[in-house]
Amino acid sequence: MVCLEGPSAVGKTTLAAELARTSGALIVPELDASGAPAVAESARWFVDRHASQWQRARTLALKAALVVLDGDPFKGLWYNWVYAADGWPRVDVVAPLYRSHLAQGTVDFPDLYVVLAASEAQLRQRGADDLTRTRRTFESHLRLVGPLQRYFEALAAADPERVLMLDTSAPDALAAAVLTSLERLPPGALDGERLFEVMVTWVGAHDPARKAFL
Repeated sequence: MVCLEGPSAVGKTTLAAELARTSGALIVPELDASGAPAVAESARWFVDRHASQWQRARTLALKAALVVLDGDPFKGLWYNWVYAADGWPRVDVVAPLYRSHLAQGTVDFPDLYVVLAASEAQLRQRGADDLTRTRRTFESHLRLVGPLQRYFEALAAADPERVLMLDTSAPDALAAAVLTSLERLPPGALDGERLFEVMVTWVGAHDPARKAFL
C-alpha cells in the first residue's frame, strides 16, 4: 500500500491516476472534509474518517496488488501541528484518538510514503493551470511546505525504507520511481505503534508551545 503526500497542487491526484492507468492500482481519493465540524471540535471527526480511509484501502488490497491512498491516514498528527495557532487540536488531543484506532487495528502506516515536492513557483503555476479545482485554501496550504518536509524527514529517519521523497520537476518519471521503490522494500519495517510514538514525541518536541505531549 502506497500513500501519496505533499502540498496542494504538487500532483498527488495526477500521480495516483498514472499508477492506476499503468499498474492497475486502486485509488482511495483524498478525504472530503466538507462536512467537518468546527476546527476546535474536529479532532475525532477527522481521525475517525482517516481510519475509515485506511479500512477502505485494506479492503481494496484484497482485490489489487497495489492500492494508493491520496493522503496520509495520520494527517491529523502533522496538519494540526502546523496549524495549531489557528485553533486545530494539538497532539495531546489527537494522539489518544489515533492510539485507540491503532490498538483496534483500524488504522496503520502504509508500506510506503511517497512525499512529493515542488518549489512555491511550481505550486502556484500548477494551481493556476488546474481549472478543475478552486483550491480556496491554497495560500494557507503553502504554509505546509516546510513543516511537512521536516515531518517526513523525521519519519524517514525513524524508518528509512518507508519514505520516498520525490521532486516533481520530471513528472513522467514519478510512477516508475514509485514502483521501483516498492519492489525494493525490505521486510521488517518498524512496528506501526512504535513508529507512531516516535512521531508523537517528535511533534511534541517541535510544538511552538514547547510542551511534551506524551
